[in-house]
Parts: sequence; C-alpha cells; structure tokens
Amino acid sequence: MTKLDKNVGGFLQQAFANNCAVHAYVVVGDKQNVPSLLKQCALVTMCHNHVGCNCEACNKVQNNTHQDVICVPQDREKNRLTVDDINLVVSESMKCTVDNSLCRVFLIDATNSLAGIGCETWQNKLLKTLEEPTEGIFLFVGVTDVEALLPTIRSRCQILKQSSFSVEQLQAHLASLGYNGKTAQIASAMAGGSLQTAESIASNSVLFDVFESALDMAQNMVSTKNAVKYVSQMMEYKQHVNQYLGFLCVLFRESVVYRLAPSLCLLPSLQQQIENICANYTLQAAQVCVEKLNQAKKRLDEQGNLAVVLDDLASSLLEVKFRCRT
Repeated sequence: MTKLDKNVGGFLQQAFANNCAVHAYVVVGDKQNVPSLLKQCALVTMCHNHVGCNCEACNKVQNNTHQDVICVPQDREKNRLTVDDINLVVSESMKCTVDNSLCRVFLIDATNSLAGIGCETWQNKLLKTLEEPTEGIFLFVGVTDVEALLPTIRSRCQILKQSSFSVEQLQAHLASLGYNGKTAQIASAMAGGSLQTAESIASNSVLFDVFESALDMAQNMVSTKNAVKYVSQMMEYKQHVNQYLGFLCVLFRESVVYRLAPSLCLLPSLQQQIENICANYTLQAAQVCVEKLNQAKKRLDEQGNLAVVLDDLASSLLEVKFRCRT
C-alpha cells in the first residue's frame, strides 16, 4: 500500500469515505514533494477502495498509464504551465471517462508557474472550470506557496498542506528503518519537516554527495580565487540545485543557532564543520547569507538562467562575508 501523507492523501481518503470530497483542491508542499503528493491524490480518487491498494486502477496511476488521469504541464522539461495546458484541461474535463472509471482526475503542477509572464493568464483560464465544474471531475493544483495563487483560485478550492514533522520524529522514523544515527540526523535536519524528503535524502547517495559539496562550499569558499570551483560544483548538481541551496540555508542557519543557543542545534555530529562556518561568517553575515540563498531560489523558480544565478550567488556570499567582518 502506498504510504499516504496524513494531511493530503489521508485527508482525501477520509473525505471520499465520508462522501464529502469537493471537486477542486490546492495541494501545498515542498517543491520536490509536490509530484508525489499529486499522485497520492490521483491514487485515492481513482482507487475503487480509496485505500491506495494494488488494484488495476492503482497500478495504472502508479505507472502513469491511466487514461483518466491527465497531468499538466505537458512539457515536463520546462515544467511551466501554459494556456495550451489549461485549454487541454478544460476540453478534457468535458469528455466522458475512458478507462473504466467513475471520474476524471487533473493533476496541475504549478510549482514553476506562479511568477513571471503568463502566470495570471493560465489561472484566469482555469477559473471557469473551477466555477462551473463538470460532474465527475476532480482537479488538484500543486504549489509551494498558496498565497502566490490568485485569490479567485484559492477561494474556489480546498487547501491541503503537506504534513510537517519535528526533527526528532523524523530521526526516530529513520532509525526505525535501520539508518545509522548520523545519516538520520543529517536527513532529518535537511528535510524541512517532510517525511518523504527525509526518506529520499537518507536513501539517496547522490543527495548525500550534494550535501557534502554544500558543506565543503560553506566552509571553504573564502575568496574569489576559489569561487569558480564552487560554482562549477553547483552546476554539476544542476538536477538537484534546489536541494543544494536548501542544504546551504540549513548550514548557515545552524551556524547562527550554534552561536545563540547551541542546545537547539540540529547537527551536533557536524560541530567542527559548523565551527568552521562560524569562523568564516559572522553572525550577521550568516543571517544575510540565508536571505541571499532564498533570493537565488526565487530567481530560479522564476526561470532565471542557472549559471548566472549561481555566479551571482557566489559573489553575493563573498561580498557579505567580507562586508560583515568583525
């Protein structure tokens, strides 16, 4: 059985069981988790038992072959919604079911589509379908920030937010799965309260390589002479650049906490490395670096050029480091 997020798949499962499911939902989660959260919604909606079992409908949803589960954007490489995508949703919502189903499900991944040119156009295009839904259709719009949606969209959807767990709960869960203490500690600290993210980090050696690279950068990028090296390292992990920047954020935050309230640190096994970061960046500098990293993530979400954003980020971090010297 697929493990359901309590606040998303679990809530939806109860809604169907109690015959009170609505036709449109906004699913809010971490960017890397939104696709799996949307798939949970499709599984619960399409499964005849509403339990994410191993029936034919579940298998088709899991394998992306269910003809009554329509996913947009169609261009998965750019992963940015267009009016054509929403035109597809509107037209398909008017059609009868195809795959021996009682309903049709539309999974709309809007994680890259809430800023920039066209973001309001596709939302306004979707509005009529939300206002006058065809019977037997369910729409799920996946986002990282519900406030970035137009108020008219938000008001016509029920909001489902990804569950959040404490670091201690995540560590205990990973330990129960057999991960060693250091692995569980790092994955839990970096997971942002997400059970799925904690498991994916703990089980993914590439993400641990990304973390080690971010740890190296935070400790050892000390001048413009070696900044190029670290920009190149980030580019090597371009498929995981959001995690890379997220890891850097956690490391700089940890260096702040270490100086203010050491007992609250999330990464005690990395005390020496955190002390090294503290030696390079003053308390004020570390706080500003977190802001710079969040700005870089926002630029990338808005389709900024990766090389330019990362080059600017490295320069900004070094500038902060030297301007905030004690």
